[in-house]
Amino acid sequence: MEKSHFEQAKLWVAGANYIFSYGESKERYAVAIAMLIHSIIKANDSLTLKFMGVTASRHDDARKYFEELVKKNFVKAEYANYKQIIQDAINNKAKAEYRGSYFSKSDFEAIKRGADKFLKMAEIFFGT
Repeated sequence: MEKSHFEQAKLWVAGANYIFSYGESKERYAVAIAMLIHSIIKANDSLTLKFMGVTASRHDDARKYFEELVKKNFVKAEYANYKQIIQDAINNKAKAEYRGSYFSKSDFEAIKRGADKFLKMAEIFFGT
């Protein structure tokens, strides 16, 4: 099941890349960013499910669960700062999905770098 969550996370990124490259509309940035946010949360869910048997029922719990993964040494301490990638995603989630906030190409690229880093770290545990 946890591998399924990780595969979904990769698909969210692929979808975000497609939307980012689709047309000229500025709105595509918010949509692509929302998809990247989902990829980060889903990748985190894959790890928490694998090691703790749970997923965050609220997005706000995702960072707490990741910190617990590090504390329990399921995830190496060198990745502890990746909790900020999760927090940044959560902070931007409502802006991207509900508030109609403006996002730029550079916003997309910054969040994409975070998503790529997080998924690369998670991939260590799934060997894909």
